[in-house]
Amino acid sequence: MTTTGPAAGAAAGSSTVPAAQLHERTRYDLRLRRQVFDGSPVLHVPRGSEEFWTWYARTMRFGDAPDSYELVPVDGVPPYPEPERPAVLWYSGGVESTYSLHVLRERGVEPDLLHIEDFDVFEGPDRKVGQIHFLCAAIASGLGYREIYLGMERDDFLLTPTKKAQRYTERHPVFAQWWSSYQPSHMTRTVCGHLEKEEIIRWLVERKIPITGTCDHYDDGTWCGECYKCFEAFYFAKAVGLDLGIRPVRASFEEYYSEYQRYLDSRFTDNFNNSYHRFSRLQMQYGMPIDLDRDCVR
Repeated sequence: MTTTGPAAGAAAGSSTVPAAQLHERTRYDLRLRRQVFDGSPVLHVPRGSEEFWTWYARTMRFGDAPDSYELVPVDGVPPYPEPERPAVLWYSGGVESTYSLHVLRERGVEPDLLHIEDFDVFEGPDRKVGQIHFLCAAIASGLGYREIYLGMERDDFLLTPTKKAQRYTERHPVFAQWWSSYQPSHMTRTVCGHLEKEEIIRWLVERKIPITGTCDHYDDGTWCGECYKCFEAFYFAKAVGLDLGIRPVRASFEEYYSEYQRYLDSRFTDNFNNSYHRFSRLQMQYGMPIDLDRDCVR
């Protein structure tokens, strides 16, 4: 993959951009985000940002008593820099980012490309406490981008009233709306927020655009047939009658299918990683069968 923009040097070298080199406001917001997840009783938020952080804390601490923590506005927090760069896309070569890149180019927008592999913060505790889209927005804002594009597809089942589901809110288009209200000079956008994943896959296949980053083991378009990303891509494509060339390995797919079956047996409450609701939608919407005997190879 070609990297353009401020991370190009990191991609070409032997190391990633260390957290200490991120903008000071980026570092402040990431510390505050960790405190939200860690259950800190007091959250010192930049004055004027109370609405955003109230929403974020309430969402991520879903079910906690409202008086279990306090938001305290503070002065003197450095702002994000003024936007001097027009547009950036966080790019992985996967379904959503590939679609986003081609749609943006069709619209006459040539964004810089950033990759999470170029920043070591994605390997630390900030990655582990939740989804990555907050990190992407905060890093790109600190780099001075006016428009920050993220590959967020539509997912109507995502924001369900459970703590596990709420912690996935960062990957939903609603997060882009809230970040943009928080940082209107650094708007976070998605061009696929109105589409389901199978619709994006069909759009790419119809245009013969390769998908290179939707496998945990390969980033060149090869499918291992064993990882969860392959399991997901196979069935999203199958639902709309497409063959991505994946040869699913039964032993691995049996594990994912058993987790999906557990979700169904729990009457849609035990949703491992908050993902398996997607397959129930595919089965209901398209009548898609999951048949490991026919779908998989040994």
